[in-house]
Amino acid sequence: MGDDKRKHLEFIQNAINRMAGNSFRLKTWTVLLLAALLALFAGSGESGWQGIVVIAPLLAFWGLDGYFLAQERLFRSLYDRVRTLSEGDIDYSMDTRDFRRI
Repeated sequence: MGDDKRKHLEFIQNAINRMAGNSFRLKTWTVLLLAALLALFAGSGESGWQGIVVIAPLLAFWGLDGYFLAQERLFRSLYDRVRTLSEGDIDYSMDTRDFRRI
């Protein structure tokens, strides 16, 4: 494997690692925030608006996690394509539009 191909694959692998790391950190923040909110509301007798306060960030973090997982999947598909390219076809493109299904 040539240096160009190896470097391009390293760039893509770094993007995959960032997306996986972002997803992990987001899940950590979700658990911490949810635990803090539940502890904060534990002694209170009201539960109507508190449920919304707990559910809203949970849904937001869920959406962000889905985004990071989708991006990671796109970069994995790009990695798969680049690893089969010949050395002369390496262009260092990080464009994942060809792999989107939407």
